[in-house]
Amino acid sequence: MELSTYIAADREGQYFKLKASLLRVLGLIFLLAVTSRVFLATLLYPVEFVLEILLEVSLVLYVFYRIVTRVIEKNYRFLSIEVYLGILFVFPIIPAIAAWLEFGQPVFYGVATYRDFYLLFGALVVFNLLREGAVTIKEVEHAFVSLAVFYMLFSYFLTVFVDPAQFKDTAFSGSNPEKGGEVYYRLNLSMFFFGAVYFTVKSFYRKKLLYLIVASVFIYYVVFIRLDRTSMAVLGLSLILFFLTATSARTKILTVLRALIPLTVLSLVVVYFLPDVYSQYATMFMDVIDTAGKANTGSIEDNIRLMEVDIAIHGILKNPIIGNGKVSQYFVADGYNHFFGFFYTSDVGIFGYLFSSGIVGLVIIFSQFAFAIKCIWSIKRIKRNVFLVALKFTLLAHALDGLTTEYLTMYAGQTITMIIIIYYFYLCDKAVDLKMGNTITSHGHHGLKAIATNVR
Repeated sequence: MELSTYIAADREGQYFKLKASLLRVLGLIFLLAVTSRVFLATLLYPVEFVLEILLEVSLVLYVFYRIVTRVIEKNYRFLSIEVYLGILFVFPIIPAIAAWLEFGQPVFYGVATYRDFYLLFGALVVFNLLREGAVTIKEVEHAFVSLAVFYMLFSYFLTVFVDPAQFKDTAFSGSNPEKGGEVYYRLNLSMFFFGAVYFTVKSFYRKKLLYLIVASVFIYYVVFIRLDRTSMAVLGLSLILFFLTATSARTKILTVLRALIPLTVLSLVVVYFLPDVYSQYATMFMDVIDTAGKANTGSIEDNIRLMEVDIAIHGILKNPIIGNGKVSQYFVADGYNHFFGFFYTSDVGIFGYLFSSGIVGLVIIFSQFAFAIKCIWSIKRIKRNVFLVALKFTLLAHALDGLTTEYLTMYAGQTITMIIIIYYFYLCDKAVDLKMGNTITSHGHHGLKAIATNVR
């Protein structure tokens, strides 16, 4: 990212002037941060909460404004992504009705439990800004990268200078004996996924070691500080699949040859000279196998998960179509715990989606990935764009992570934002493929024309 893109100065450096493009990027960073809720599980939660409320109100007004404008202009031609967003807009009604039928909770409370879900429409704002030419794809990319780097530095700062033990067993931090027993921050890892994938992709495509070093800083936090097994697995798998599917055979061979000896030496050092580290990670992952093989043999945390899975399965069998809904703490003080003792749908992944919104809700939520795959497979001419490739494999990490958590509804803006940008790439690829001008519809013409000349 060149500073000259955003800051103007005379030759003697006597004055500096911020360009409008910098303000646009800063605005995008703010929008992406709140939409993705990256600072939710941090000390900035009070600020994040207020900003989310303000953005949610603004987004609801924005959506209604766009709808009314369309009706007045008699423009009823909706893009496929707009149709899907329309379905997502009414999605919370399904579990709200289910909770009314199962628990007697008023529908209003049921919809209100999905208040944060509507932050995903921040992605629609980004999309409309892009296709109307108000921002460029490069500015969106710079916003993503800047947010990822800032969040990474912020996370390291918290870890090094602010003892998480003072927040133990809160939403901010926790501990686990299988992870060494040390207290760690429960930070959202979305931007770590993106940063690790983005700089890895860029290092391979630009042939620069510096980018790989930056990627390793993101990876180090996930593997050695956050110590989350699922996050390690999904990020590792995404990076491996990028290496296997998006690099040339020559690159694969050279990379393996260059990395073979260093990785072998590093592995031997860990096994023989750092046995505590080796034992810790072996215990973490073997515990999963033990728990899966036989109930009540794993860690306390994993056995609690098994109990929650059992509760979820009973609920799914009882109401398989639209589920049982979400219980608001404004309806009963302890939410689900009031009825089940201890139960959080976010703990049981795909079972959580089925429990709360049934088969219908599960299909609606996970169809976003089918939509993304369709767009990705249809892109022909700009496949090696670094930002696009990074979004694809980051999205893969989120899709895999979504099988074990309920983050696709809790942090809906994270995946929808990536998908809507991938869809924009898809539209631009079509524009390039069809020779631009004569085949681009007047709807979004300027934005597509601008991107088609720069995105490749």
